[in-house]
Amino acid sequence: MTATLESEISRLNQKEKFALIEKLWALIDVEELPVLPEVADELDRRWAEHVRNPGAALTLEQLMARVEAKRR
Repeated sequence: MTATLESEISRLNQKEKFALIEKLWALIDVEELPVLPEVADELDRRWAEHVRNPGAALTLEQLMARVEAKRR
């Protein structure tokens, strides 16, 4: 990043910075994002666990109900 660009960004307020982040994120091809080896290992572990016991998975509604119950 150039010093000029960094200077321009630093002059933005928080709302403008978040708007810029949203715009930049929309331009990123998520298929090209790197995945850390430990994250890939954890995803593989969770997938294997799901394949072994798919009935243990929660629906989104069940998960949200658990989250809401813990918030009370």
